[in-house]
Amino acid sequence: MSTRTAAVGEALFGLAAVAIRRRPRTLSLTAISVLSTLERTGPRRLTDLAASEEVTQPSMTALVTQLVDLGLAERRRDPADARVVLVAGTDAGSRQLREMRASGALTVTELIDKLDDHDTAALDAALPALLRLMELADESQDGRTPPKR
Repeated sequence: MSTRTAAVGEALFGLAAVAIRRRPRTLSLTAISVLSTLERTGPRRLTDLAASEEVTQPSMTALVTQLVDLGLAERRRDPADARVVLVAGTDAGSRQLREMRASGALTVTELIDKLDDHDTAALDAALPALLRLMELADESQDGRTPPKR
């Protein structure tokens, strides 16, 4: 890793932290992560969610109960095995994620609007690379190996 790529990584991480700090505090970061996982992967067993979020099963049970009570997630039976309970996101959960993402994007957009035309043009030029980074992040979350470039 070069010093330059490390600096870019630190800047992007710092911007993400700013967006997270300024977000509405209606849900914990773990709750948001669980909803995002459910949106990306579909219904999951509670034990799988606990493992992917690196929390205990009792903690995940409490979190899922909170999400269900808020109408952001639901418990349902696995069609392949009625003994298994799956956790699924709801339409309200998807709306909550969209609103949270829009709020974070607005935070960054407001900062970008303070830049001069030269810096804004540099960010525009970097957009394809930033979008590719998002693809690589999605691929690594799904357990797929990103293709070599």
